[in-house]
Formats: sequence, C-alpha cells, structure tokens
Amino acid sequence: MADSGSGSLTSSSATGSWLTRMSPRAFELLCIVMLGFGHLCIMTGCDSQAFILESVIHSIHEREPGRINSHAGYYGQATCYLAFVITCLVSPSFLYATSAKTTLFIASVCFTSFPLGFLYTNQYYYFFSAALNGVGFALYYTGNGGYLTSHSTRKTIESNVSISWAIGSSCMIVGAGIIALITYFTAGAGASSGAASLAIDIANATPNTTSQHFERRFSNTEIYLLFSVFAAISFIGNVTFLLMPSSDIDNCIESSKKIVAFRDGISLMYRAFRSPKMIILIPTFILTGVHTSFWVSIYPTTLTFNSHLASMIYLPAIYSLGVGLGETITGLLISFCSKRINNFGMRPTMFIGCFLTCLYCALIVVSTPPTAPQAPTSEKPLWFQPTRTLVFIIALIGGMSDCCLCSVRSVICALAMPTRRDQAFSVSKFYQSIGTCVIFFISPFLNIYYYTIGIPILCAIASFCFFFETRRIKRMEKSLTNMELDQQQQRKKSSKYETLDEEF
Repeated sequence: MADSGSGSLTSSSATGSWLTRMSPRAFELLCIVMLGFGHLCIMTGCDSQAFILESVIHSIHEREPGRINSHAGYYGQATCYLAFVITCLVSPSFLYATSAKTTLFIASVCFTSFPLGFLYTNQYYYFFSAALNGVGFALYYTGNGGYLTSHSTRKTIESNVSISWAIGSSCMIVGAGIIALITYFTAGAGASSGAASLAIDIANATPNTTSQHFERRFSNTEIYLLFSVFAAISFIGNVTFLLMPSSDIDNCIESSKKIVAFRDGISLMYRAFRSPKMIILIPTFILTGVHTSFWVSIYPTTLTFNSHLASMIYLPAIYSLGVGLGETITGLLISFCSKRINNFGMRPTMFIGCFLTCLYCALIVVSTPPTAPQAPTSEKPLWFQPTRTLVFIIALIGGMSDCCLCSVRSVICALAMPTRRDQAFSVSKFYQSIGTCVIFFISPFLNIYYYTIGIPILCAIASFCFFFETRRIKRMEKSLTNMELDQQQQRKKSSKYETLDEEF
C-alpha cells in the first residue's frame, strides 16, 4: 500500500510493514477511525464554542461595549458561512491540486486559528478568523468526502459514513466535559450563593421585561480557559490529519489519484450545479443548513438569554452532552442497521431524521420564551420553563436528528453523481452553508416561532425531493445490475461456443 505522495504509507518502514500486514477491511477501518478522531478534535472547539458564542460575545460587550458588537456571535457565524459558500466553488479544484489528506490538514489549521482570537478579543481578528474558519469548513468537508470515497467500497460507504460521523460527533461529549469542568472552577463557586437573590429579582420583573442584567454571563477567566483548551484540542486534530494514511483501498468508490486541471475542475463544478440530480436535492441541503444553525447556536443561546435559567450555569454543558450522545448513538445505530437492512442509510434514515427534527421543534416552542433568541429576556414560555432534564432530552433528539440528516446527505452525494462525487459534496455544502448563513444574518430579528414552524415545513419539502431522487438512484442501480447480469450471460454463452468449436 503505497502513499500517493511519497511512495510509502509512512516514513517509518516499521509502521509501513505493520500497515501492510493489516487486512483490507482493518486498514479501511483504521483510516475511517482516524478521520473520525480528527473530526472530533477540530469540532470539539468549533461546535462547543458555537453553543455559547453569542452569549460569550454578549458578555464581553456588556463589560466593554466598544470592543465588539453585541450580536457579533451571530454575525461572526454568518461571516463564517459566507466564506464557506464562496470557498465551496473552488474547494474540489483545490482537492485535485493537492490530495484529500493535505486538504484536511490545511482545513484543520484554519479551524485552530479561531479560538486563539479569544485570548485577546479583537473585532477585526474575530471576523477575519471567522472567515478563515469558513474556508476551513469548505476545505474540510470536501477533503472529508474525498477521503471517505477513496477509503470505502459501495458495500461499506453507509457504514463508514456513520462510523466516522459517530466518532466525530463525540466532540460534543468532550466539549460538554470541558465546559462543565471550567464552569465548575470559574463560575460554580458563586452560583449557589447568588441563586436566591437572582430568583427574587426575576420574580419581581414584569413578564415582558427585557433584562440586560439577569442573564448568564461568562467571566474573562472562563472565556480564556475555554478557548485555550479548544485551541489545544484542535491542534491535536492538526497532528492527526498529518499522520493519516493516504493510500486508497482496493475497489474504492472513487480513487484519490486524479489528474484534473484547475480550469477543468471549475468546469466540472459548474456542470454539477446545473445537474437536475443536485437541483432536486437543494431543499434537502438547505434543511441541513437551517437545522444546523438552529441546534448549534440559536437554541443554546436561548438557554443563556432566558433570565429564569440564569442560575443553571451548567446548561451549556448538559446541552452539549445530550447532542453528543444523540449524534454518537444514532451514528452507531445507522451503521448497525445499514449492514443488515438494504439501503437503510437512505429513505428510512431520512424519515427518522425529519420526524425527530419536528419533535425537537415542538418541544422547544412550548418551553422557550419567544424573544429569547434575540436578546436577554424574562418573558415566560408558551407552556413551561425548561428543566435540566428537558434540555438534555431536547439536545439528545437534536443530535439524533442532525446525525440522520447529515448521514443521508453524505450517502446521497456519494451515489447521486458517481463520476463527480467531489463536486456533489461541495454543491451540498454550498447550499447548506447558504441556509446557515442567511439564518445567522437575520437571526437577531427572528423570534422562536419562525424556526419552530419553518423547519418542519422545510422537512416536508426536503423529504419529498429526497424520496424522488432515491427512486431514480434505485432505478439506475437496477439497470446497471441487469447490464452486468447480461454481460455475464453473454460471457457464459461465448465460453460454451468456444468449447463446442474445440470439440468439433
């Protein structure tokens, strides 16, 4: 198994011989596990900080109004996804010019740059690193798709996608531990002493009062420690991607050894955008983006902006833990079922994902103050206040639904355009990031009802389009199977004729 860049799997002959002795499936799993672990490292900071970013920025703004805008958390993420949109147009060409492994490493470095900015918050570096983070997103998911297809067969792609996603999604569990530990040492001591007086203040507030003083705040020490740890773990991801094997497996879906000029890569990207196969899937991709913005940042922000929950300082950690467990458990379940049920990773997973997304929205709309996504508030929810248990359940369902939607997105892109998979992955991320970017730009003006009504409607539209495309794929695969059977029969007949010819 030779490395495409240096002619060996690693520079160490001992390591190379060890890898060579592995069975093909074991080597395949090693590559997928390392890909998932690298994902875990870089996303521990990225996803965990997204849960608290708007609240952290708001805390900094309250102490120093001139340093950064109060809604820079939302706008920074919008900038990130805007850069993501633009980079998606050229990321496949970048992949062709380098390799999946190199693309993943460069992307991971972009991710590491973002948390470093919080060691001394500066508005200019913040937005620059947010844009760089967006570049990293586009390169990462293109490299991730390329690495998956060059280290998976048609039989293992659904399982490998789920394994990689399940390992990577454990980042939320790791992030929950980090947030809880740092919160305990920096904010936990004073939480109980101030809880009683805080409850009295909130009780005296009018229902429609918007408060700037009762919400959960993050101290400078807490911010420094959180983002320092996020940067350190992201650096481990840099090293992981640098050490990953890069040689393809036998019978992989698509080889990583492509020789495509940059101009030709742009042309392929343009043709992918025009393809009816991608156009019909646009609602599915946008659903993934809108749902991502909601569960990653907007709903977690409501937990810290709701003044009635100000004494529950561990809610971000509880939410992160719930999402991480939901993602991991669902990824493993999809992998298990995909091995036993044909095409489970497509229609069944999409249906489960949309159902869970609607349930997620229903629980949120009855337990969240309407204006909580926009600013600190003491408004009352529609029915009841969220408890720690309810937040954990909501997070668990949110993680499960996200894993389903992201899994079907990866599988459908790998199968819908067999000759242009890299472009298909980039097109999917392009539309996903457009959905996320738009939501983050307008989120300071939207109450909770826009999300909890709009997302289920989008689920219905996306499901219809997705089912239509999967039916076309099934017909295509059936036709290819029939062609292969016909060719086998022709070869058998030809062999019989040759035998008869020799006898007579």
